[in-house]
Order: sequence, then structure tokens, then C-alpha cells
Amino acid sequence: MTRLTVARWIMSVLLSVGGVLSFVLDWSSNHLLNPAWHAHARFHGALMLFLLAGVSLTGLWLLWRDSREPEVAVKVAALISISYWTPLFYIPFVLPSSTWWAGKVGAEPRIDGVIVYPNLVVAGVFLIATRVALRLLSSKEGGVQVPVTH
Repeated sequence: MTRLTVARWIMSVLLSVGGVLSFVLDWSSNHLLNPAWHAHARFHGALMLFLLAGVSLTGLWLLWRDSREPEVAVKVAALISISYWTPLFYIPFVLPSSTWWAGKVGAEPRIDGVIVYPNLVVAGVFLIATRVALRLLSSKEGGVQVPVTH
């Protein structure tokens, strides 16, 4: 299996799991179905989920279509992943009324007394895996050999 194929599979898993997981976790009583949320906020939350699904499907199509530049598809898929997961780390700084925690204030999970936000852990894992896929493309060990068929 070529490095390109491995990178394609990594990005396919990240786009698929990220899109599905976002729906599963956000279409719930502590997010979109939370009666405390303003109706228009729920609208925008759902809009974002459907946008993520559409963009992820577009990335999957790019990854597996015949192309003379398949590396570009991996890079686009990586940009989709980076665009979605990176803002999780800074949104509360640019929108101070927002928070990383969807649960009850004071009930944040802790490890050795330090608050650990599960969504940031997931985002970190997705970003690390995205970086791995990109490194496979830029590896100095022989580069990427891709037979193109038409």
C-alpha cells in the first residue's frame, strides 16, 4: 500500500467519523435539543452540522476520484479537518460568552484536579491524525508513487 493510499484512508476515516460523530453528539439534549438554547442558535447549530456533512462528503469524493493530482485531494481533506477542529481551541477566547463544556457548570471532568474537556481531546486526536496523513505525503523516504489510470 502506498503512502498516498494510507493518507487517503486516514483522511477518509477522519472525515466520516467526524461528520457522523458530530451529528450523534450534537443532536442531543445538551446541544441542539436543549430547550435552554435559543431557537435561532439551534438553527445555526444544525446548519453547521449539515455544512460539515456536505463538506466532508465533498472531501471524500475528492479523495477517491480519479485524478492526476491525488495529493491535492489529501491536502484539501486535511484543510477540511483543520478548519473544523482547530477553532474548538480558540472559540471561547474570541466569543467569551461561549464555553468548551456543555454540561453543568462545576461538573467539568478532571484528571488530577485539572479540567479536561473531552471535545478538546477529540479535536487534538483528529488534528494529530490529520498531521500524520500530511506527513505521509511529504515523507523524504522515496516520496509518493502513484499510478494514475484513466
